[in-house]
Order: sequence, then C-alpha cells, then structure tokens
Amino acid sequence: MKMGSENQSVRVQTDPRFGRQHDGFNSHRLSTNQGKVDNLQGTNNTPSESERFQAKHSASKVESTRNQVPDFIIFKYCLGDINERSKLLKEVTTFATDEEMISFGQQVFLYTGCLHQWYQISIAKRLLMEGSDAWNLISKGNSYVRWENAVLEIGEQFKRISRCCTRHLVEQDFELLRRLAGCQEYMSRENFDKMWCWLYPVAFTLSREGINAMWGCMSPLWIEGLITKEEAETSLKSARVSQQPGTFILRFPTSRSWPHPDAGSLIVTYIGDDLLLYHRLLSLDYREMRQKSLEELFLEEPHLTQLGRVTREYTKLA
Repeated sequence: MKMGSENQSVRVQTDPRFGRQHDGFNSHRLSTNQGKVDNLQGTNNTPSESERFQAKHSASKVESTRNQVPDFIIFKYCLGDINERSKLLKEVTTFATDEEMISFGQQVFLYTGCLHQWYQISIAKRLLMEGSDAWNLISKGNSYVRWENAVLEIGEQFKRISRCCTRHLVEQDFELLRRLAGCQEYMSRENFDKMWCWLYPVAFTLSREGINAMWGCMSPLWIEGLITKEEAETSLKSARVSQQPGTFILRFPTSRSWPHPDAGSLIVTYIGDDLLLYHRLLSLDYREMRQKSLEELFLEEPHLTQLGRVTREYTKLA
C-alpha cells in the first residue's frame, strides 16, 4: 500500500508485526523525513535514519556502561511473553539503578530490534514506584476502596504525569478506566495495577512535546478522550453520509498495557477511499518533529484530511 506522495514530508512505514488478526489494526510509522520521501509499497522493515542513529548510539552506550542486569534475565525478557516480561521488570527494578535500567533496555533493543521495548523498560521504575505511591495514597492501608472514592486521585495522578492542568478526565474516561481495571463498586490493588499499567503509558505519551499540545487543544478537539475501537468505529460509521474519506479519529489502544511495546501509542482510525474503516498504529519520531507541528504532519498525510467527532457510549473494550 502506497502512503507517500512526491512532495510528502511524512513517511509512513508498515510494521509487519500487526495486522487484522491482532486487535484489528495495522501498524505504520509516521515521521518527518526532512523533505525526503520514501515511496513505500507493501511491507518494509528498513529502519528510519533516526532509528539507525539511535541503534548506533545505543550500541556505543552499552559498550561503555557496565550492565548489572544478568544476561539470562535479558534473554528471558527477549523471549518471554507480556506476563513474563512484567514479572522480570518488577524483579529487576528492585535492584537496578536508573543507569542500569537504561543499559538493560538498550541490550533488549539490540537483540530484538524493537525500539519500543527500550521505551517500556525506560519507564518501568517510575511506573511501578509512582503506581505504588498512588495506591497507598488512595487505599490508606485498606485492601479494597470504593471506585468513586478513588476517581479524584486517579484524575490528579493523570494530570501530573501528562503535565496538562487545563484538561480533566471526564465521566466517560473514568468509566473506561474502571472497565480496564475489571472492577465494579470496589477496587483492589490488583484492579488498580491493571488500570495503572494502561493509564501510565498513555499519560506519559501525552506529556511529550507535540502530543501534549494536541491533548490540551480544545478547539479543534484533536483527541476527544479515552475511547475504545468500537466507539471510534461507531462514530465514523454514523457520519459516513456527511463526512468524506479521510475523516479520522485518534485514540489509544485499550488492549495494549505496559510492558507491551505499543502501550501508550496512538492509533488513527479513519475512513478510507473505499469507505471502509482502517486502523493504523502510529510510531512518532519526536527527534525530527521540529520543522512542523504534529497537527500539520497529520493533515499532510493524504489519507487523513479532517477530524471526526466521537460518539461516546459504553461498549466492550478493544
């Protein structure tokens, strides 16, 4: 599938790890390329210039940094599933320093070739520590807390991590978080951890320059809230009569929680030229987002022409 154009400054690259058999979306890379355009047809595994630079930089850092994380843990992490990786990270963060965690992430990146693995490892200590502090603050030593009593503090934690004090989570956002936690009236520590492992990477992404401005922008509303795939699809389907191909909605995948490589990533759901709905997972290259705003980069993509509006409803998670 060709996504570029002759004067296009945005490069979209297919990631073969994802397809319709995995959560119903394909993965693409969206990054500025300093005016240089690659016409991409089909699947392409070639790393971008910034990725090659980062790989080289990471390799040199690994060589110059003493890594205290045992090799067998690194290999177990590379070969393990999400649950195994979560257990290993919880173990490693109890003894590894911040520098050693960075080195650990770089080793995993070099072995797997996945830069997103490094990202999830790099936020592990903060995610676990701040999650524990937040639960202690919410629970006050109790094993269970009423969900309605936890909502205010969860909202405050979200604003702190996302570094956005001008926009608050709304009732529908908290309803999604409650369902992610898997609780009803009362929430346990296990419920909280499930919710936190999804929310923290999302809030951390929103703290990044460019994304933060989009989240804080209320007119137009670039990211309408924490929504499911079904809500995005329903909103676009109901508007097909009046909206044209290229209408899109930005969302975060509710099936991707830390330490999944794509936890906290943005997905664009849009109406294609054939009037079918498509889901693209976007990997944003922040290093090169200097010439133009992220909003401009989105609208320069030929398949994305105008923002859609979200119909909020209670649906199953996806």
